Amino acid sequence: SFVGSAISLAEVLSSSGSMGPLQGGLPLSWKDTVPQSRYIREAGVRQFLSTYRRVKDIENDRLFYGDEIEYSLVKVDEQKREVRISLRGGEVMEELNRRETNADNRKSYGGCTWHQEYGSWMLEGTPAMPFGGYTSSLLQVEHSMRLRRARLYTVLPEDEIAPTMVIFPLMG
Repeated sequence: SFVGSAISLAEVLSSSGSMGPLQGGLPLSWKDTVPQSRYIREAGVRQFLSTYRRVKDIENDRLFYGDEIEYSLVKVDEQKREVRISLRGGEVMEELNRRETNADNRKSYGGCTWHQEYGSWMLEGTPAMPFGGYTSSLLQVEHSMRLRRARLYTVLPEDEIAPTMVIFPLMG
């Protein structure tokens, strides 16, 4: 598991440049980021130009798209009338992905994938397969969102909820 692992700046800067989910690492401090900022900008432009050159002549290609929903895990104590973040994102993600490998997804639009998000109280859910460029695909998006929320709630205890908010209001 990549949770809790760290990679060095050298490993990031010397990577293949391929895109995909973040597999681990720690954020740099601002002081350590500033000397790398020129490289980061130039690498971003090179990556964009490379992708543009590779795809600029493609015509009438089928459009695939997807979505992602970021959930915050929150523990609710009704007796004390308190809410706290629940630091179980990695544990919940592993259980959801384990269940997905055993699920029959033929009738559920390809199932779901679960990813670690920024904080250990967060989780990201995406469709396992992209939607496919047809008008009818638009009808699958809401169903997929409902499916992910339902599957997430099957692994949460009764006192946890998973609102989709970008911040936790009580964090400083």
